[in-house]
Amino acid sequence: MNRRTLFIIAVACVAIAMVGSVLLPLPRPAGPQISLPVLRVLACPTGDSNLGKTTVTVTDQENFTAGELNALPSDPTTQTSFQDPDKVVVVRGSASVGGVSSFAQTDTGMVAPCSAPITTGSWNGVMTSEGATLVMTNIDATAAVVDVSIYGQTGQLTPAGLRDIPVASGATQALPIDEDLVTSDTPITVQVRASKGRVLALLRIMGTDGDDWQVPQPSTDTDLTIAGIPAGDGLRTLSVTNTDPSSKAEVTVQILGTTGPFAPLGMETIEVPPSRVSTVDLTQALGGQAAAVHLVSNQPVTATVVVSGPDVAGISAQPPLSGTVVLPPLGGTLWAANPGTDPATVSLRFEDANGAAQTSDLTIPPQANASVDFPSTGTSVTVSTDSPVVRSSLVLTDPGWSILPVISGGGDTLVDVPPLAPGLG
Repeated sequence: MNRRTLFIIAVACVAIAMVGSVLLPLPRPAGPQISLPVLRVLACPTGDSNLGKTTVTVTDQENFTAGELNALPSDPTTQTSFQDPDKVVVVRGSASVGGVSSFAQTDTGMVAPCSAPITTGSWNGVMTSEGATLVMTNIDATAAVVDVSIYGQTGQLTPAGLRDIPVASGATQALPIDEDLVTSDTPITVQVRASKGRVLALLRIMGTDGDDWQVPQPSTDTDLTIAGIPAGDGLRTLSVTNTDPSSKAEVTVQILGTTGPFAPLGMETIEVPPSRVSTVDLTQALGGQAAAVHLVSNQPVTATVVVSGPDVAGISAQPPLSGTVVLPPLGGTLWAANPGTDPATVSLRFEDANGAAQTSDLTIPPQANASVDFPSTGTSVTVSTDSPVVRSSLVLTDPGWSILPVISGGGDTLVDVPPLAPGLG
């Protein structure tokens, strides 16, 4: 073989190597990543100062700021409280910041979590005879525009004045959901959708059965879990709403008890026609026991369990706990529901009456419901889980029933470290 042939072969090998490197590039090692913290904005409601007193308490493991709407925020802190604020309290902090708003009257009270503003939200099981009022507050610097839809057992109801409701920056709109608006002898569903901006939205119930602040289900879904149904006497009714205008929803119902799951006899599946609400009585199926409800549907739906007895409370389906949240030491009972197929753990970190750090772990078997006493001492309680599916609610019974969904702002997000620009040297 002469030198010319060797040269040609060498050039061909180089060419093949170059083509191969283009068509089949070698895998590059993973670059470094950094943690991008999640910032959380919450709003805490206030009650009518002519009827009672409002206390707002906010806690976190990191510094946050809080202040009344349109007022200067506080200096950064890890704990603060407000007595009888004139306006909604706005909180800006980490993903774990949490707070509650307590409204106390002479012989009863209402407690609600500080929650994030929404663009959509739904409340099921609403009775127009029970003094329901939809309260919407715009905490942002720009105006919001909101549409309100109402669904009943016979279909969507269309009273006038529920489209393009303006909510100016810093303003509050209160819409009575009563018999002057719609006439219905059966539970209805109220849905909010912001076509512009977002609002803090709560349903305030002040009727003959009791008083309650109810937070909405933030979005429709095909897999829902309603956690925190307390034990005791009284009615337990489940309302499910299908807002799709053309397709029927078929919803399987599973009760998650402390010993495992079971289907309520005769109500294993609920059919919800298009644009309608279906309500079933779960009182006998639950038998006075504490439980959670797991729903799986072929269409996105919303759902609420209404508890009535010595007081009234509504529990809508909520997102999972999903991370860590810090709350004040309120007492009561923390209930956790695990709709998954693997065991899950929820951990509580708090200070006892002597100021010593304590830890309590709650293990929830698959497809079951479990509880732990929520601390009433110390300055804060840190609630956390690694499970992506566990739903949790804090049940308070004194002086009235309040059921607070416990939800974190999620974990930090990992992103690639941005490369240096060549021109920067």
